[in-house]
Amino acid sequence: MSKNTGTTLTEGADSKLNREVIRRYEDPEYRKAAEEYEKKARRQKNRRRNDDFEDRITDKERPDGYDQEPEGGYSRREAKKRRKQQEKEAKKQRIREMKERMAEEDALFNENKKAITPGRRRLRVIRNILIIIAVIIALLIGYFMFLTSHLDRVDTSGSDFAINTGVADDLSGYRNIAVLGVDARAGQGYDGSRTDAIIILSIKKSNGDIKMISVMRDSYLKIADADGNLMLDKVTHAHHYGGGIDTCAALNRNLDLNITEFMIFNWKAVADAVDALGGITVDVKKNEIRDLNHWGPETAENVGGKYKKITKTGSQTIDGVQATTYCRIRKTSGGDTGRAKRYKKVMSAVMKKAMTSPLKLYTLGKEVLPEIRTNMSQWQLLTFALRAPGYDIKKNIGWPKNYYGGIIYNGLWNAVPTTLESNVKWLHRRAFRQKNYEPSKTCRDISQEIIYTKGIY
Repeated sequence: MSKNTGTTLTEGADSKLNREVIRRYEDPEYRKAAEEYEKKARRQKNRRRNDDFEDRITDKERPDGYDQEPEGGYSRREAKKRRKQQEKEAKKQRIREMKERMAEEDALFNENKKAITPGRRRLRVIRNILIIIAVIIALLIGYFMFLTSHLDRVDTSGSDFAINTGVADDLSGYRNIAVLGVDARAGQGYDGSRTDAIIILSIKKSNGDIKMISVMRDSYLKIADADGNLMLDKVTHAHHYGGGIDTCAALNRNLDLNITEFMIFNWKAVADAVDALGGITVDVKKNEIRDLNHWGPETAENVGGKYKKITKTGSQTIDGVQATTYCRIRKTSGGDTGRAKRYKKVMSAVMKKAMTSPLKLYTLGKEVLPEIRTNMSQWQLLTFALRAPGYDIKKNIGWPKNYYGGIIYNGLWNAVPTTLESNVKWLHRRAFRQKNYEPSKTCRDISQEIIYTKGIY
């Protein structure tokens, strides 16, 4: 019976195995799934075998070079898990330390912020404002330097301006600048021209007060001729012989002044400056209208442009040609004294308009400055410009106060000071507050020479 049973079981098992084999070969999908299952079973079996081996092996039994695990005999799997856990803990620790450090820095910042007093805040604001102002000033200075680079500049550093040493000391508190308007026509150079207007811009250094001293162009004074020899002649001829240097030297020699700076321009420069500023305002008198309209067309021809007839008196805006004509007329409009006054009015109006019209400075620099000749350095011009807003024109003075007007030399009309010495005393008392001024020996000698040779005193 048992034989039959065994046979039956074997036959049954073989039948089942045969069916499995047959099915594997007949069904590809089944075959593929079975193979994957067997591979997975083998990997699990091998892994369990290795783990059992790692648990049984001792330190002495490990081969050389085997990766030893941490003390305690951990398996490689456990050691790997332990290392990962340690790395996580280290990372968490670094994050905690970083957060603590950031918290400390925030606390320190808040503490410093609280420590800033209102006074320190004000100082910080003031500092920032000063920095902004400094930057703006630097930009303006750079712009000013660019504009003044267009001037017709001459070097007079080694020239003799005939300044008396005692006079230089007495007038050390004043900066005197000669402003000379010459009769050169448009397109003509300044060399050989004569001065139609002579104005001394006298600036008191301590407070910026300005006095404008006009000197009559026909004043009979001692000047240098083309060869440097001194002679008595109209001061207007000094520029014809030696330009701005000789004109300044003549003023210093005869009037006891300390002029070393000058600016020279022709009538076209006056017209262009007024037009660049959009015109200036002057008070036209009744006795000036006839001369203005008579000489206006000639002025327009000399400076270029057209003359617009003036038909009414009173305060009004005039253009460049009209302003130039206003400066030049003298026949029936107050003579040389009246012309000097009008010239000073125009000059004052131009200065004030320029200081209040910064947007027009570029046009002035581009169109007018190339027509102006000066020996002033850019630094000297800068100091003048920086203080210009504080300048205050206090008084206009005409010189000479007392003179004899007549034809005394070469058939030309001259204004002979009566006397030169007394007129210089009056000038220093009026312009420089020197009550008991004693003129220099040079001035006294010239005064005596005029009296002796012309008999006028």
